[in-house]
Amino acid sequence: MPTKSEVKAVLECLDSNKDGKISVEELKTFLDSANCILKREDVEAFIKTHDADKDGKLDLDELVACLSCE
Repeated sequence: MPTKSEVKAVLECLDSNKDGKISVEELKTFLDSANCILKREDVEAFIKTHDADKDGKLDLDELVACLSCE
């Protein structure tokens, strides 16, 4: 399981506009660049599932919780 500091480093890499959150577009861009082609709707559904505050983005705590799921 990743540490919070490791998750923060991932967030900082994916967060292209530096707002401290990962948007659908930021995650989709990353996945596309890694040749992990998913439909936008699937990325939206993933974020919606893990978006505790319902702002449409994943912040550090939401990302930690998401990556800590077993």
